[in-house]
Amino acid sequence: MTSRFHRPLGLKATLVGAVFLTVSATAAIVYVPWAITSRRNINTIVAQVNKEIVVGTSKEVERLFTNAQSAQQLLSSSFSQDLIDLSDLAATEAFMLGVLRAYPNFTWVQYGDADGDFLGAQRGPDQRIHFHQRDWDADSQTTTATVYSYDDSGALPRQIQSETEVMDPPFYAPERPWYQAALATPGLPAETVYVYRSNETPGMDITITLSREDTVNGVIGIGIELKQLSDYLEALQQDRPGAAFIINDQQELIASTVVQEAMPTQASVDASPQLQRFEAVQDPLLQRASQAIAETSASDTLLRYTDDLTGAHYYVSLTRLDYLDWTVGTIIPEADYMANIRRNQQMLLVVIVFFTVCTAGAAIVLANRLIAQPVLGIAQAAAKIEDETFDLDQDLSPLNAIETRQDEIGRLARIFRQMANEVYQRERRLKQQIQELRVEIDQSKRNRQVQEIVETDFFQDLAVKAKALRRRQE
Repeated sequence: MTSRFHRPLGLKATLVGAVFLTVSATAAIVYVPWAITSRRNINTIVAQVNKEIVVGTSKEVERLFTNAQSAQQLLSSSFSQDLIDLSDLAATEAFMLGVLRAYPNFTWVQYGDADGDFLGAQRGPDQRIHFHQRDWDADSQTTTATVYSYDDSGALPRQIQSETEVMDPPFYAPERPWYQAALATPGLPAETVYVYRSNETPGMDITITLSREDTVNGVIGIGIELKQLSDYLEALQQDRPGAAFIINDQQELIASTVVQEAMPTQASVDASPQLQRFEAVQDPLLQRASQAIAETSASDTLLRYTDDLTGAHYYVSLTRLDYLDWTVGTIIPEADYMANIRRNQQMLLVVIVFFTVCTAGAAIVLANRLIAQPVLGIAQAAAKIEDETFDLDQDLSPLNAIETRQDEIGRLARIFRQMANEVYQRERRLKQQIQELRVEIDQSKRNRQVQEIVETDFFQDLAVKAKALRRRQE
């Protein structure tokens, strides 16, 4: 016995469920792969953004190194072959200023003498260039510095002022980081990243020793402010979400799209400014990039970092440059890309739901009209045949329209009408036969009852008496 809680579904409910499941499955087949693919595409987008920044930064650094090496060769050839006499300050000044003007990306063109003196051309703000002459006095351990300033807005530099002062603290060229780096690799270019003492900005010096007869007479070098790289990263980043940065193996910030974060820090009043530690940055994005690098393996190039406080996800990409020990990194908030993707997903979901409801509704109406109603009409006629309340003309009239169809349901209706006619005729013949059989049974029953009465003693006695009575009467 079927429980009332587990009744089988009717034809209409089955058709509606089948149509709805089919349409929903089709919608899911469209929506789910698209959602998965769109999320995977984020990795492709992040990799593409990182690739563009890395390639651009690598080319920019390569260009700076190439220009610096070319200028180094020019300076080295000019000084070693006595094309420029270092004792002639006017000629040296003109030559250095000319090299500085020829390379707009250079901040310094400098020479440090083994005796401690220094000569250098510096690019300043507001189209000004400066020539520094620093004379070291070994007896008094002091440095007298003279700065000649020029206006570089015209075709030729025009001197506008000069200043002379005693430097405090004193400047001794062989003690400077760039000089020491060149001495460590005699005859080969050396790179030094540190904070410039003159303007307290991060810079990079590419230096080489100047020798005669295996004796180092001094060091020549090209200085480049790292702010140029920060500006270049910022230009590459444009309006894209996230931030880009360059760090070295000591986790010091070389350059960043957040320019102020790449400025040096001073631990104490007496200490010299130092490059900013990457873990000490204040920018929220760079902080999360630093945390991601600290928590993962250095060999990873694409990291997915989750902020423990907010639960937000970030993509951090790291790529090693071919120069120095620098690594270019990018950090991109997933939400900046997922916001558009989620908005598109919501729009697609609304469209899919709308079309699913419309399609399911249309399919249900058509299924009800073309399948459910005809089949249910045949089923109702069959039920009346079963209940013996069947009328051949009246109950088969709904099949007239169905029989005109040329599909399986139309064929079923025609076969059902033929079967119904046969059942009707057979039922009529059966009823007639039953009626005749009943009459025969009743007649036979009456005959048997009469025979039983005749054969009784009482009836025989009555018959004898009746016969005697008739005789008397005669």
